[in-house]
Amino acid sequence: MRPRLIALALGVALLPAVALTQSAPAPTPACDTGLAQINPIFGWQLQRAQALRTLAAAPATQQAAALAEWRALATEVRADIAGLRQGLAEGRIAPAPVIDRVLSQVRALDDQLAASPLATDPAWRALLDRDLRPALAAYIDFLERDYRPKAPRASSFAGRPEARTCFGEAVTQWTTLTLPPEEIEASGHRLLAEARADLAKAAGVSEADLPTLLAELRRGTPGATREELLKVTEGALSRGRAATPRFFHLDKPLPPIVVEPFAPALEADAVAGVYRPATDSAPAAYVVNLSRPEERRLMAEVIAFHETFPGHHLAFAAQRSAGSFNSGFIEGWAIYAEYLADEAGLYATPRDRLGLHAKHMWAASRLIVEPGLHVRGWTRAQAIDFMRANTLLSDTEIAVEVDRYLALPGQSLSYMLGADRLRKARARAERVLGKAFDIRRFHKMVLDAGPRPLDAVDADVDRWIGAMAKPRT
Repeated sequence: MRPRLIALALGVALLPAVALTQSAPAPTPACDTGLAQINPIFGWQLQRAQALRTLAAAPATQQAAALAEWRALATEVRADIAGLRQGLAEGRIAPAPVIDRVLSQVRALDDQLAASPLATDPAWRALLDRDLRPALAAYIDFLERDYRPKAPRASSFAGRPEARTCFGEAVTQWTTLTLPPEEIEASGHRLLAEARADLAKAAGVSEADLPTLLAELRRGTPGATREELLKVTEGALSRGRAATPRFFHLDKPLPPIVVEPFAPALEADAVAGVYRPATDSAPAAYVVNLSRPEERRLMAEVIAFHETFPGHHLAFAAQRSAGSFNSGFIEGWAIYAEYLADEAGLYATPRDRLGLHAKHMWAASRLIVEPGLHVRGWTRAQAIDFMRANTLLSDTEIAVEVDRYLALPGQSLSYMLGADRLRKARARAERVLGKAFDIRRFHKMVLDAGPRPLDAVDADVDRWIGAMAKPRT
């Protein structure tokens, strides 16, 4: 089973993660690590679990029509085992933490199938007992007995002679930028320092007092509930939609978007939220992870702005051209949108603004952790320790994040690297044009052409500046 689509989060990253649909870039033969076949971010097991939840509530005719597709899944799972076995023989092996996540997700899918209301239908019962659940059992057994014992403990790149080359390819495939690890790390340290300074300023404390503030924020929001998280998310979406005309010129109505919780079986290994584009039968959705609400409350608003307005949903609604796959543009825009939401005064409370800067500490830390894992040979524990010292994430969330970086080398870099380029491009336009700068025109120019390489965006901005600066006759 080759990779399906991933819905990028902030995490991104079900999606993983999802129309923000992105397919994992195909590795070159020398850099193939098996992650295209077994992955906890865009794997088939996640998409099937979410689809099963929807199907269980569908009309009987739709359930009957889906039988053939689900019957084919059993065949595909067995084909996947054969492909993974071949990769094992050729040394293309995903990291052990990635395998552990996938095992957890496949077991959860099996439990979900066993408990599904579909199982009361004789045709579905026969499919589950005779074909599908035995195939899942065989998949689990193969991973546990044959595959995982030979898997690397951390990055599949680290320790290989071609680690720098492979990591560089991954960075370029996801971001369109060609950057050495040292430059990525330098950007990470710069952006992390900026985010720390922004957090201290927003909280009204000196940077010397920042450790006390960080300790307080790490305790989360005691008493926060799933219901509160959902309400806060819906409120942020509503304010973002209402503010859109102030910053964007749209010549068509904004498409609807709904807030939808993750299937409970997916929550443990899923990111905080993902954008799912509209289909012929359903509107676009922000799929939000409501687990651990006391931890998630601090960043609930900033993540909602990232995924909806003025982030992913707005960007996809505004583009005139579909463009081409480019996570650097797509995720860079969504981080830029988090800053824009602050500029628009959309954060409901001062504490929600602290969540904005806390999230940017998290995103900046990725630029240091990924080269550490994939080039410098950091262990998983070293990566976790760095993020514990430099972000406000819980240990549970940090583990999810680090395993995501192992599963998608280079992808997490696209957020801050892309946003940094977009923010610098806007600053350049404002500096040159002065009072002639028009934010709505600038955003239209950036979004109209859809996702494209970041160097192409810079070129578009420079042409736009030249056109806007010409005296009008």
